[in-house]
Amino acid sequence: LRADASEATFIRSKLTCDIHNRLGLPSISANYATLYINDEYMGFYILLDVPKLSWAKSVFHGNDNDNLYQCSINGNFLTYDSSAFSCTNENDNVIDNSEWINFLRTLDKAENPSDIEDIFDIDLFLTEMAIEYLIGSFDHFLINGHNYYIYKPQNDKWKLVLYDFDLTFGQDIDLYFLIKIFVDIPEQLQSVNREYYNYSFDEWARHTHLVDILILKDPSRFEKILKDVVSKAFNPTVLYPRIDELKSFIKSYVEKDKTPNEKGNYPGKLNLLANDYTLEQWDANSEFTSIETSLKYRAFGLKYWILQKYRYVCKTYSIQCDNQYIDESFQYPINKNVEMYDYNIQKNNDNEKETTEIKSPDEPSTTTTTTTTTTFIDEPIPTVIDNYQCFAEMIGYSCCSPENKVAYAHDNNGDWGYDFNKQEWCGLTPYIKHDETESCWSEKLGYPCCSDCYVFEVDTDGSWGYNFSKKQWCGVPKHCPL
Repeated sequence: LRADASEATFIRSKLTCDIHNRLGLPSISANYATLYINDEYMGFYILLDVPKLSWAKSVFHGNDNDNLYQCSINGNFLTYDSSAFSCTNENDNVIDNSEWINFLRTLDKAENPSDIEDIFDIDLFLTEMAIEYLIGSFDHFLINGHNYYIYKPQNDKWKLVLYDFDLTFGQDIDLYFLIKIFVDIPEQLQSVNREYYNYSFDEWARHTHLVDILILKDPSRFEKILKDVVSKAFNPTVLYPRIDELKSFIKSYVEKDKTPNEKGNYPGKLNLLANDYTLEQWDANSEFTSIETSLKYRAFGLKYWILQKYRYVCKTYSIQCDNQYIDESFQYPINKNVEMYDYNIQKNNDNEKETTEIKSPDEPSTTTTTTTTTTFIDEPIPTVIDNYQCFAEMIGYSCCSPENKVAYAHDNNGDWGYDFNKQEWCGLTPYIKHDETESCWSEKLGYPCCSDCYVFEVDTDGSWGYNFSKKQWCGVPKHCPL
């Protein structure tokens, strides 16, 4: 049971499952549910399968429960080094994982598809990669390397199965490509092509070993599958009526979910300070309007993403597509009331840097300390301070005054308050002095330690950050408040 609170439409997960089903792929299913606890209405949710052992038995009609591995941690790209021990077997009784290890080592040694054709369902893998690319998923195999299962039915090949589809169709996509909303270096906003639907596959995907040997080395097989997916499932002719159908079906439930009770609270919302999407945002983002997300990024309109990606792949891969949608004069509505066109970059004067406007929290009427999780702060140029008082000083911000105790946000640098007099963010989490030698664990691996606490990757060695100015990975210090 999922709220899919990160996205406004309640449709992204369902639509992705529908695409899989239309193509006849092994997939989880998505439905809708209303939840009541002791006769109290708790809201509207998405009911999703989980690819557990019972699911595998039902879908593949077999009793082999020894080889279902979940790869949920970032950086699992089906190599021995990345996945041997970070993907976990769903059967806790299985002690011998030699078949899994041998599978990964065989993938590592492969130089072309024929080397693994008899053990790995390549066509299924390529179809899933085509779907990831078309729906703009950065949260599965191609980019983040997680949110998938690998299953080997008895007397069959290893198969990849995706799950968790809320960050799709342009939802919070800047979260990956921009990392953070840039405060002090907004020129970074201008250096990234944020028309993500116009990325080629080569630009979109990480060049991992499997992607290299199965797609980039000779893309003909992948492109044939991609064209088939576009023709059968990923096109406005198929998806627009389905979106309309789903909107019509769930509208009354969404309206109820977004109707506050007599106390002014929304059903099932235990965190009263959490942001929630409005009914107008639900309607607009299901269509062509991009909106601001709860993480303060952007969600492309669902139909808009489909239209633009469809146009790009039709032209790039010379697919015979519907001229109605290829025609640039095709008209569609935009709801200006809720539209987020772009981040608001303001220029102060010739001697000041551009800054990205970030909404400040409303001034509190009480002093109750409440922490919410959001992503909003990038890493400004560090300020050299001999004795840090809080972690925020490591990245150039001030500590909050002693009487300022309300936490409005949290990230890898701890809790953040807001100084309403200065109209600026301030740090709440005290800095902990540490032994530099003990803390800089990555130096023995040939990498320096980071100067801040932002985490981009996690592996068996530890948490990794990235120095953009030096274009170098670094180890996140162990003393960071992760």
